[in-house]
Parts: sequence; structure tokens; C-alpha cells
Amino acid sequence: MSPARDGEWTRVPDPCPSPVQSILQELYEKYQPDFSGSVATYIPELAKANPADFAIVLATTDGHVYEVGQSQREFTIQSVSKPFVFSLALQEHGRDEVLRKVGVEPTGEAFNAIVFDETGNRPFNPMVNAGAIAISALISGDSFESRLQRISETFADFAGRPLEIDETVFQSERATGHRNRAIAYLELNSGMIQEPVDEHLDLYFRQCSILVTARDLAMMAATLANYGVNPLSGRRAVDPEHVQSILSVMASCGMYDYAGEWNYRIGLPAKSGVAGGIIAVLPGQFGIGLYSPLLDAKGNSVRGVRVCDELSSRFALHMFAHHPQPRTVIRRVYTGSNVVSKRRRRAAERDVLDQLGHRITVFELDGDLFFASMEQVLRRLTAELDPQGFAILDGRRVGHADQGPLGLLIAMHERLAERQQQLLLAAFPAAIIRALGQRLPAGWVEEHVFADLDRALEACEDALLATAAPELSAHEVSVPLAEMDIVAGFEGEYVALLAGYLEEATYAPGAAIIHENDPADRLFMLAEGSAAVIMQLGDGRSKRLANIGPGVSFGELALVDGGDRVADVIAESAVRCWVLRTERFAELAERHPRLHARLLKNIGRNLSDRLRRTTREVRTLEE
Repeated sequence: MSPARDGEWTRVPDPCPSPVQSILQELYEKYQPDFSGSVATYIPELAKANPADFAIVLATTDGHVYEVGQSQREFTIQSVSKPFVFSLALQEHGRDEVLRKVGVEPTGEAFNAIVFDETGNRPFNPMVNAGAIAISALISGDSFESRLQRISETFADFAGRPLEIDETVFQSERATGHRNRAIAYLELNSGMIQEPVDEHLDLYFRQCSILVTARDLAMMAATLANYGVNPLSGRRAVDPEHVQSILSVMASCGMYDYAGEWNYRIGLPAKSGVAGGIIAVLPGQFGIGLYSPLLDAKGNSVRGVRVCDELSSRFALHMFAHHPQPRTVIRRVYTGSNVVSKRRRRAAERDVLDQLGHRITVFELDGDLFFASMEQVLRRLTAELDPQGFAILDGRRVGHADQGPLGLLIAMHERLAERQQQLLLAAFPAAIIRALGQRLPAGWVEEHVFADLDRALEACEDALLATAAPELSAHEVSVPLAEMDIVAGFEGEYVALLAGYLEEATYAPGAAIIHENDPADRLFMLAEGSAAVIMQLGDGRSKRLANIGPGVSFGELALVDGGDRVADVIAESAVRCWVLRTERFAELAERHPRLHARLLKNIGRNLSDRLRRTTREVRTLEE
């Protein structure tokens, strides 16, 4: 950006601007010449606004901002403040208590109408002046200053920066706000609010006098679109369950007595203010902030309404225009017979898992989870899961999940548990896991949630082995040399002969057995414990390529082609190995060629088996 002559900041055009930026520029140029309407005059300071001022800003939920016009021009927020003070009241008192004090029904009247819900003895909704004054009265604090500080901090969280109050506008509102004062005292008379009334009114006048820009409004709207988290700062401004309440009231009451037609034509939760600001929210996607002080007869920005109308119709933004379809949420389904964990197991374990792998079913998901998509997943899970099986939901490609599907997921977990079946989650976004953890018994996440699919598969395999072959399942098992896969079929004399060429080595948990780039000069046979093959990816990141259990050999290529190691091998627990060095292997070839040949054959057989399994997995995952 670069400074213009009048002190405003103007955007230097990009060599190839985004289509979104170009569309906003097109709308700006289309509606800038429209001088319909008039600036607000009932607050004297607002009458000083420049009718030519006009800004359009769109902020996405990942923090990108598109802006045109006077997007940095400050003006007072006025009634656009109401959703954000409403959010603070919800945070402090909860939805039911706030609803007891202020309703949520549209009035069909002007924003400053002196009308009340006499049946409920409360203002009709928080978006008209009567309701907003009652909401301000709910903001707690030891003093006026502490109450105002709470409001200021809330606004800063939504905007992503501290906001100031225009004292001149505040004094102007305070001096001329007789109608609002009358509303407040009628509320006091009816028991809708309590003393001190003048303090409540000053709080309300000050919140309306907060200075913002169109960019601030867009970021505040984007925070609501992002379920209460500011897209730039990452700071939570309001809990997600309250965002639903805020957007609902904005949708039905946010545009004064134009709210019904706004919903009919545009269909975005929105709020306007008499200084010319408008916010509009497309949940989960973006927020819009607009500024143009020329108002229509209902108190809404003329240019702002027209821009939103055109954006909504051109790009089908109406919240009831469509709903996501669940056709592709299940990307792939396969069983543990075709895709196994990366744990290298001895042949006896593999034989059991080859027979029982069909009891593990993986449902690979892709996309956001909402009620219909989760219903589809659970319906298919119910139909395809083995009666004694494990269901793994692979969520690495899942984005957002609403509360509805989380409730269905919890219900499915409970139903499967009753039938002695298990539901595991792998690689789901942290936000979804946190939400589930708040609604399920303590310890559920630790037992049923895994960082990646490989660990979930390994847990299912371990559980199958524990049931079907407990003698094989214990990770603490000690495998004698004669039962190692690498000596399968060897007569006792050959095992004893080989033992003479081996060394024994032990490693503490966390110790490196093999370092990447070390010379490949030894074959290892793991007798006790567990080890992981780790590839370092740089920037402190690493990836587990395999897990090795007792009875399995590793580092075999040292005996075939030498070279350097391509990954680390780290002891996950206390490890005991037999080690065959390459020079001893060469001696074995010279002195006992038949033993040497049989050892090479077994090594080749093990590598071939590993290759066949990998090929089968690739075919399964590519079909």
C-alpha cells in the first residue's frame, strides 16, 4: 500500500489481481456514483460524514483480506456494536439467562421504536435499541470503567486490534439521546433493567461511539464466520456455541425493519449501523465489512445493501441456497486384510492377522462432517463392520465438524461398545478431538484416538492378537534365536553354528540402534523390546516408517549391498538384539557355504514377503 495525497492509504494494483479483488473493485466502481439516500442527522456529529466515502472489504476465515475504497477511514460503529456486546452478555450469563432478560423476536418496527414484549416483560431482541440497552445493563463489573474495559477487550478480540472511542460522538449521542433515555427509564419502570440507569446508558452510548474501519468490520465478521476465533490473531473472542445464537438473531433482526426482505433477497446474517457500516457473515467462509454513510429510509447503507445483494445473487451466497451433499465424504473403505500397520511382526503373528484382518475396517473420510455426511458414514459402518470388529475412521482429510455429527459419533461409539465392537479415530483435526473429549468420559480420547492411521491399525492388530493368540501378543515377549524368522526351517545344529557368529547388544529406551548415513555393516535380530524406524524430514520434523517387534530382523541390506543407512532406528523400549557383522557374514560364507546360502534365502524370502504386502496395499489404496 502507498499513501495518497489526502492521507488515506490506497492499494497499489497487483500485476494480476485475484478475481475476488477484481469483483470488489468492479462493484465499487459500479455503486460509487450512486448518491441515493442521506447521512444520519439525528446525532449531530454523524451529519458531518462525507457522502462520497465508500469501502468494501471481504475477510476470509484463514485471514486473507480483500479491500477497495476508503477501507481505512474511521467512523463510529453505532448499532453494528450490538452483536458483539450481545456476545459478551452470552459469555457472562449463558443463553438461557440472557433470553430471560431480552427476547429474540423481530419487531417489524424501526430500530428506535418504543415497543416491548409485554408478555415476557422484556425488549423484543438485542438488535434494536431497547434490547441493546438491556444487554448493556447485563455487562458486569465493579465499576463503570471495568464494565467498559470488558466491552473494549471484547471488541479488540473480534477486530484483532485495540479500538478507541470517539469522545465527540459520545458527547453528541449523550446530549441528544432523549429517546434512548426514555426507553431505558420505561425498562426500569417495568423491571426489565435495574439501576444505575444513567451508567447503563453511558455504557451504551460509548459502545456505539467506538471507532472502526470497514476492514475492522470485515475482520469482526470473519471472526464470527470462523466460529468465534479471530483469523489473524488466533485468539478466541466468543465460544462457538454462542456464535450460533448471535448469527441467528442477526439473521432475523439485524437489519432493522428491513430484516425480512434482507433475508429473502440476500440471506446472510448481518447488522447495520446509522453511521453507514454493515457486517455480513457467511459461516465457515468469510465476513464482509462495508462503509457508506448514505442511508435509506430504514437506516441502512444504500450502497452497502446493494453490494451485498449483488454479491449474494451472483455467487449464490444465500444461506438457504444450497446445502453440502454427502456423496463423497467416504473416500475409500478397506480392511486390515489388505492394509496392515507398519509394525514388522514375525511370521506366526502375521499368519494370525492374515486370518483375522477382515475384522478391522478402515473408513477413509474426505471433507467436512455435517449431519447428512456423518449419517452416511455411520449407516455404511453399521452395514459393513464385522460383528467382532474394529472400525477406524481416518480423518486426515476432514476439515470442520458441526456439533450434530459429533453427537452422532458419540451415539455410534456407545452402540458399538454395547456390542463389544470398537470405534477408533485416526488423524482427526485437534479441534474435533477437543470437542469430543469434552463430551465423552475421561480417558476415552487416550484409548480411542490416534495421531495417525498406522498407530490405529497397530492397536487393532495388537487387540486381535491378544484375543486370538495371547502367547504372541505381549510386546515384552523374549524370542529365542531358534524362533527368529531369519532362521525359519534351520536344523538345531545350524542355529547353534550361527550363534557362534553373533554378538549380543542391548539398548536403553530412546537410544539409537542405527543412525542415518552410518555404514551399513551389520544385521540385527531383535530378541526383546520394540524399535522404530524414523526418517528425519528437517525443521525438527520426523516420520515413523516402521515399528519392529521381537523375532524380526532389520538392516538386512547390509549383507546384500552395503552402502549407508537411510533412516534412524530408535529403541522404543529396552531392546536386546543379536548382531551379525558383515565381516563375520563373509567368514560364514567361506567356512559354511550351505548355512550362508540358507540364510540368504530366508533374508530374500522375508524381503519378498514384505514387498508383496506393500504391493497389495498400494493396489488397495489406488483402486
